[in-house]
Amino acid sequence: MDDEGGLGILPTKEELVKKAQEKPAPAAMPEESAAPTKKGGGAKKSKKGSKALAEFKEPEPVLGTQILVLKTQVGQERRVAESLGNKARRFGVPILSLLAPAELRGYVFIETTDPIRVEKGVRGISYARALIKNPDGQVKDTPFGEIAHFLTPVSAVAKIAEGDIVELVSGPFRGEKAKVTRVDDTKEEITVELIESMVPIPITVKGEHVRVLQKSGGQ
Repeated sequence: MDDEGGLGILPTKEELVKKAQEKPAPAAMPEESAAPTKKGGGAKKSKKGSKALAEFKEPEPVLGTQILVLKTQVGQERRVAESLGNKARRFGVPILSLLAPAELRGYVFIETTDPIRVEKGVRGISYARALIKNPDGQVKDTPFGEIAHFLTPVSAVAKIAEGDIVELVSGPFRGEKAKVTRVDDTKEEITVELIESMVPIPITVKGEHVRVLQKSGGQ
Protein backbone atom coordinates (compact mmCIF):
# COMPACT_ATOMS: atom_id res chain seq x y z
CA MET A 1 0.00 0.00 0.00
CA ASP A 2 1.27 3.53 -0.85
CA ASP A 3 2.28 5.31 2.34
CA GLU A 4 1.08 8.71 1.12
CA GLY A 5 -2.13 7.67 -0.58
CA GLY A 6 -3.07 5.03 1.96
CA LEU A 7 -4.88 5.41 5.26
CA GLY A 8 -1.80 4.72 7.32
CA ILE A 9 -3.39 1.69 9.05
CA LEU A 10 -1.29 -1.09 7.57
CA PRO A 11 2.52 -0.49 7.52
CA THR A 12 4.60 -1.79 4.63
CA LYS A 13 6.96 -4.74 4.94
CA GLU A 14 9.98 -2.41 4.84
CA GLU A 15 8.60 -0.33 7.72
CA LEU A 16 8.10 -3.41 9.85
CA VAL A 17 11.70 -4.53 9.26
CA LYS A 18 13.03 -1.04 10.01
CA LYS A 19 11.07 -0.78 13.28
CA ALA A 20 12.28 -4.18 14.39
CA GLN A 21 15.91 -3.13 13.83
CA GLU A 22 15.48 0.18 15.67
CA LYS A 23 13.72 -1.36 18.69
CA PRO A 24 16.20 -1.60 21.61
CA ALA A 25 16.89 -4.99 23.05
CA PRO A 26 15.12 -5.64 26.35
CA ALA A 27 17.24 -5.12 29.43
CA ALA A 28 18.41 -8.29 31.07
CA MET A 29 16.54 -9.08 34.21
CA PRO A 30 18.75 -9.41 37.27
CA GLU A 31 19.13 -12.91 38.53
CA GLU A 32 17.24 -13.79 41.68
CA SER A 33 20.46 -14.43 43.53
CA ALA A 34 21.75 -10.92 42.67
CA ALA A 35 18.86 -9.17 44.42
CA PRO A 36 19.82 -8.12 47.94
CA THR A 37 17.83 -9.88 50.62
CA LYS A 38 17.63 -9.49 54.32
CA LYS A 39 19.23 -12.05 56.51
CA GLY A 40 16.79 -14.81 57.16
CA GLY A 41 14.20 -13.24 54.86
CA GLY A 42 13.67 -16.40 52.85
CA ALA A 43 13.12 -18.51 55.94
CA LYS A 44 10.65 -16.00 57.29
CA LYS A 45 8.64 -16.08 54.09
CA SER A 46 8.58 -19.86 54.11
CA LYS A 47 7.46 -19.87 57.72
CA LYS A 48 4.62 -17.50 56.91
CA GLY A 49 3.48 -19.71 54.06
CA SER A 50 3.56 -22.77 56.30
CA LYS A 51 1.48 -20.95 58.91
CA ALA A 52 -1.15 -20.06 56.29
CA LEU A 53 -1.40 -23.68 55.23
CA ALA A 54 -1.66 -24.81 58.84
CA GLU A 55 -4.52 -22.41 59.53
CA PHE A 56 -6.57 -23.63 56.54
CA LYS A 57 -9.26 -26.09 57.49
CA GLU A 58 -11.74 -27.92 55.31
CA PRO A 59 -15.35 -26.90 55.90
CA GLU A 60 -17.28 -29.16 58.19
CA PRO A 61 -19.91 -31.30 56.43
CA VAL A 62 -23.46 -29.98 56.64
CA LEU A 63 -25.74 -32.22 58.66
CA GLY A 64 -28.53 -33.85 56.72
CA THR A 65 -32.08 -32.72 57.32
CA GLN A 66 -35.03 -34.86 58.32
CA ILE A 67 -38.74 -34.42 57.63
CA LEU A 68 -40.95 -35.12 60.63
CA VAL A 69 -44.72 -35.54 60.71
CA LEU A 70 -46.64 -33.84 63.50
CA LYS A 71 -50.20 -34.87 64.31
CA THR A 72 -52.54 -31.96 65.03
CA GLN A 73 -56.17 -31.33 65.77
CA VAL A 74 -58.11 -31.41 62.52
CA GLY A 75 -58.74 -27.92 61.23
CA GLN A 76 -55.92 -26.37 63.29
CA GLU A 77 -52.97 -27.33 61.06
CA ARG A 78 -52.13 -23.78 59.97
CA ARG A 79 -52.41 -22.41 63.49
CA VAL A 80 -50.04 -25.09 64.79
CA ALA A 81 -47.53 -24.36 62.01
CA GLU A 82 -47.60 -20.63 62.75
CA SER A 83 -47.18 -21.16 66.50
CA LEU A 84 -44.32 -23.58 65.96
CA GLY A 85 -42.64 -21.19 63.56
CA ASN A 86 -42.88 -18.33 66.05
CA LYS A 87 -41.43 -20.53 68.79
CA ALA A 88 -38.56 -21.60 66.52
CA ARG A 89 -37.64 -17.97 65.80
CA ARG A 90 -37.90 -16.97 69.44
CA PHE A 91 -36.05 -19.85 71.07
CA GLY A 92 -33.81 -21.01 68.24
CA VAL A 93 -35.49 -24.35 67.61
CA PRO A 94 -33.75 -25.76 64.49
CA ILE A 95 -36.73 -25.78 62.13
CA LEU A 96 -35.88 -25.05 58.49
CA SER A 97 -39.39 -25.20 57.02
CA LEU A 98 -43.00 -26.08 57.83
CA LEU A 99 -45.68 -27.45 55.53
CA ALA A 100 -49.41 -27.76 56.26
CA PRO A 101 -51.06 -29.06 53.05
CA ALA A 102 -54.68 -28.04 52.66
CA GLU A 103 -55.57 -31.45 51.23
CA LEU A 104 -54.08 -33.36 54.17
CA ARG A 105 -55.96 -32.57 57.36
CA GLY A 106 -54.55 -33.23 60.80
CA TYR A 107 -50.84 -33.21 59.90
CA VAL A 108 -47.94 -30.74 59.66
CA PHE A 109 -44.57 -31.57 58.11
CA ILE A 110 -41.41 -30.22 59.80
CA GLU A 111 -37.95 -30.04 58.21
CA THR A 112 -35.16 -30.02 60.81
CA THR A 113 -31.58 -31.01 61.56
CA ASP A 114 -32.31 -31.94 65.19
CA PRO A 115 -35.41 -34.10 65.80
CA ILE A 116 -34.81 -34.26 69.55
CA ARG A 117 -34.95 -30.47 69.97
CA VAL A 118 -38.01 -30.28 67.74
CA GLU A 119 -39.77 -32.92 69.83
CA LYS A 120 -39.12 -30.78 72.91
CA GLY A 121 -40.21 -27.64 71.05
CA VAL A 122 -43.55 -29.17 70.11
CA ARG A 123 -44.49 -29.42 73.78
CA GLY A 124 -46.78 -26.64 74.83
CA ILE A 125 -48.01 -25.85 71.30
CA SER A 126 -51.79 -25.61 71.33
CA TYR A 127 -53.66 -28.17 69.17
CA ALA A 128 -50.43 -30.14 68.56
CA ARG A 129 -50.61 -33.83 69.34
CA ALA A 130 -47.32 -35.72 68.87
CA LEU A 131 -44.68 -36.57 66.30
CA ILE A 132 -45.13 -39.83 64.43
CA LYS A 133 -42.57 -42.41 65.55
CA ASN A 134 -41.20 -45.72 64.32
CA PRO A 135 -41.93 -48.98 66.16
CA ASP A 136 -38.59 -48.62 67.97
CA GLY A 137 -39.72 -45.32 69.49
CA GLN A 138 -37.52 -43.08 67.34
CA VAL A 139 -39.05 -40.11 65.55
CA LYS A 140 -39.90 -41.15 61.99
CA ASP A 141 -37.94 -39.56 59.13
CA THR A 142 -40.28 -39.19 56.15
CA PRO A 143 -38.63 -39.41 52.69
CA PHE A 144 -38.99 -36.23 50.65
CA GLY A 145 -40.51 -38.20 47.77
CA GLU A 146 -43.59 -38.89 49.88
CA ILE A 147 -44.45 -35.20 50.25
CA ALA A 148 -43.05 -33.83 46.98
CA HIS A 149 -46.49 -33.83 45.34
CA PHE A 150 -47.75 -31.41 48.00
CA LEU A 151 -45.21 -28.86 46.76
CA THR A 152 -46.32 -29.05 43.12
CA PRO A 153 -49.02 -26.48 42.33
CA VAL A 154 -52.22 -28.11 41.08
CA SER A 155 -53.58 -26.85 37.78
CA ALA A 156 -56.75 -24.77 38.10
CA VAL A 157 -58.40 -26.93 35.42
CA ALA A 158 -57.16 -30.30 36.70
CA LYS A 159 -60.61 -31.28 38.01
CA ILE A 160 -62.65 -29.73 35.19
CA ALA A 161 -63.74 -31.71 32.12
CA GLU A 162 -65.80 -31.05 29.02
CA GLY A 163 -69.51 -31.33 29.73
CA ASP A 164 -69.23 -30.21 33.36
CA ILE A 165 -71.75 -27.70 34.65
CA VAL A 166 -70.03 -24.82 36.39
CA GLU A 167 -70.88 -21.54 38.05
CA LEU A 168 -68.90 -18.41 37.26
CA VAL A 169 -67.65 -16.88 40.52
CA SER A 170 -66.07 -13.70 39.13
CA GLY A 171 -66.29 -11.36 36.18
CA PRO A 172 -69.30 -9.79 34.43
CA PHE A 173 -71.15 -13.13 34.32
CA ARG A 174 -70.72 -13.87 38.00
CA GLY A 175 -73.45 -16.18 39.32
CA GLU A 176 -74.33 -17.53 35.87
CA LYS A 177 -74.35 -21.25 35.18
CA ALA A 178 -72.54 -22.57 32.15
CA LYS A 179 -71.50 -25.76 30.41
CA VAL A 180 -67.83 -26.48 29.72
CA THR A 181 -67.14 -27.02 26.01
CA ARG A 182 -63.33 -26.92 25.98
CA VAL A 183 -60.44 -27.20 28.46
CA ASP A 184 -57.01 -25.69 27.79
CA ASP A 185 -54.53 -27.27 30.21
CA THR A 186 -51.60 -25.16 28.98
CA LYS A 187 -53.22 -21.78 29.64
CA GLU A 188 -55.39 -23.13 32.50
CA GLU A 189 -58.47 -21.73 30.77
CA ILE A 190 -61.84 -23.18 29.88
CA THR A 191 -64.44 -22.27 27.29
CA VAL A 192 -68.04 -22.31 28.46
CA GLU A 193 -71.50 -21.55 27.12
CA LEU A 194 -74.05 -19.84 29.35
CA ILE A 195 -77.01 -22.14 29.93
CA GLU A 196 -79.66 -19.42 30.25
CA SER A 197 -78.38 -17.38 27.30
CA MET A 198 -80.70 -17.10 24.30
CA VAL A 199 -77.76 -17.42 21.93
CA PRO A 200 -74.95 -19.82 23.00
CA ILE A 201 -71.86 -17.59 22.86
CA PRO A 202 -68.52 -19.23 23.79
CA ILE A 203 -66.82 -17.49 26.72
CA THR A 204 -63.23 -18.17 27.75
CA VAL A 205 -62.42 -17.79 31.45
CA LYS A 206 -59.67 -18.83 33.84
CA GLY A 207 -60.11 -22.14 35.62
CA GLU A 208 -60.04 -20.51 39.05
CA HIS A 209 -62.98 -18.27 38.08
CA VAL A 210 -65.50 -21.12 38.06
CA ARG A 211 -66.89 -23.61 40.55
CA VAL A 212 -67.93 -27.07 39.42
CA LEU A 213 -71.59 -27.77 40.19
CA GLN A 214 -72.08 -31.04 38.35
CA LYS A 215 -69.67 -33.40 36.66
CA SER A 216 -70.37 -34.62 33.14
CA GLY A 217 -72.40 -37.82 33.12
CA GLY A 218 -74.16 -36.89 36.36
CA GLN A 219 -71.17 -37.72 38.58
